[in-house]
Amino acid sequence: MTATPSLFTDAGLLARAIADATDDAIFAKDSEGRYQYANPAALAAIGRRAEDLLGRRDDEVQADAAFALRAMAQDRRVLECGEGADFEQALMRPDGTVRHWHVRKMPLRDAAGSIVGLLGIGRDVTQRKIDEAQREATRLMLEMGVQAAGLVMAEIDYRTNLNHISAELARLLELGDGPTVVPRQAIFDRVHPDDRARYLEGIARTLDPGGNGHLAIDVRALLPSGEVRWLHIRLQIVFALVDGVLQPERGICAARDVTTEMLAQRQLRAAQRLAQSVIEGAGALVYAKDLQGRYILSNQAWRSLHGLSAEQAKGVTDADIFGAEAAALLAENDRKVLATGEPLLAQERVLLAGQPVTFRSSRFPLYDESGLAFAVCGVSTDITDVVEADRRKDEFIATLAHELRNPLAPIRTGLEILRRVGGLPPAAARTRDMMERQMTHMVRLVDDLLDVSRVSRGKLELRLQALTLDQVVAEAIDTCEPAIRAARHTLAVELPSAPVPLKGDLTRLAQVFSNLVSNAVRYTPAGGRITVRAHVASEEAVIEVADNGNGIAADVLPDIFGLFAQGHGPHHGDQSGLGIGLWLVKRLVELHGGAIVAHSPGPGAGAIFTVRLPLVP
Repeated sequence: MTATPSLFTDAGLLARAIADATDDAIFAKDSEGRYQYANPAALAAIGRRAEDLLGRRDDEVQADAAFALRAMAQDRRVLECGEGADFEQALMRPDGTVRHWHVRKMPLRDAAGSIVGLLGIGRDVTQRKIDEAQREATRLMLEMGVQAAGLVMAEIDYRTNLNHISAELARLLELGDGPTVVPRQAIFDRVHPDDRARYLEGIARTLDPGGNGHLAIDVRALLPSGEVRWLHIRLQIVFALVDGVLQPERGICAARDVTTEMLAQRQLRAAQRLAQSVIEGAGALVYAKDLQGRYILSNQAWRSLHGLSAEQAKGVTDADIFGAEAAALLAENDRKVLATGEPLLAQERVLLAGQPVTFRSSRFPLYDESGLAFAVCGVSTDITDVVEADRRKDEFIATLAHELRNPLAPIRTGLEILRRVGGLPPAAARTRDMMERQMTHMVRLVDDLLDVSRVSRGKLELRLQALTLDQVVAEAIDTCEPAIRAARHTLAVELPSAPVPLKGDLTRLAQVFSNLVSNAVRYTPAGGRITVRAHVASEEAVIEVADNGNGIAADVLPDIFGLFAQGHGPHHGDQSGLGIGLWLVKRLVELHGGAIVAHSPGPGAGAIFTVRLPLVP
């Protein structure tokens, strides 16, 4: 019986069947690089039909010219060296999509062993490349996150009790400069002795299979160099069944050097305790109220004044303490602070236990992290005694001025009678002249005292009228002319040619400049030069009174306008002052909406007083 030939005895037929069925792209080329065979997968990959591909080279059929050149160069290398080679390449299909292929190319030999072409087998690895790219992106993101967080990593193998630590952790713990493997004991040895018990307790809880296997702890590391570093450690344990018992298998550890943060927190806590101690122990009243006017903070002095405990003080309002009328005034000050965002200094009068009390209070807003005001803080000092002393001082000055003025009238009358009588002996005449000068000086001092009293009590009334600057200056100079001549000074007046309009009290403004010129006369050696000059700038009249006299020392200059401040150097002549003239000048200028400043290069270099007054709109 003759056997029927089996399909599997025809090797060529079997190979073609396999090639046609596989998903791998299989192709063959002759020694000139022309395609001689391509299975369906290869045709699909290239995007060509067999009749369009066979007999042609890559540069004739490939959509991507660069790919074609690379593929032909690979073919030549395989044909020249006679050995197979592996390549990975991206192939653009005619529709524009790109697929990645791993291709094995090997030479084809005839029966005599001569190379007659090459065989290629390609596998589509596009998904593998995508997965690799995703894994790499994930790795990079994780690495960036670890670096951004300042983390150092370790993996603990609980089966071998070995720690696989990163280079960063090795350097941090002074265990080396690169990744290394160390026993768990080596890590424990770096834990500060004072923190080891707490660390071991935390590890024991974490290794308990009944827990969540997670640990977060801050411990100090004591390094061989003697340096101490704070570490924030997070550990996650992975458990596995061993002989039916859940046991720790490995741990993933991330650590971060938090030395700077821990020190900063300690310093912050110390500063907070210091601030709290200062506030609590301050003699002044320190407090804060929320936007509804309820007290949310108070110190011991505030609570003692109002007879409240710390708990009782929370939530009370000014109405509860001072009554509705005073509370309304205090609330208005709080509103000003919140509206402007600026500190406010004010005198506040309230009734405590039926007695009037005056506080000097500084109030300022408190802001939250978003920049919004959430409270008003205040610091108050009881100045009732000071206010009362000021009131009595003002009363005393007013009484003194009036009492001094009473005997001056008959003395002035008597001197006038002596002048009219005439025929006095020379010595008597000189005595009378001296008495008249002293009388004039006394009258000026008494008038200044009366003005100080009026200004301090708010009783000084200005008689405002339309004026020009030249009127004011002329009036002032008329008053000072005798003193200027007596001291043999030169007076220069430099005013704008056009009238400079002002609105003010002629008598009081003339008093300002006569006082400044009189000061210049008094503190300038005989034969000196005094200049009154003015100009207009930024809707203001700027008037300067300058001299080349004694000047003002730098340590005196800041207090030159203080009440009872004594001049700015040795005066000349026989008249001294009470030190109230410049104080009065400053207050009169401010009552007219102006300002005054003093400047001097120093002793012996003269002085300049600059007054700024608003022009009439």
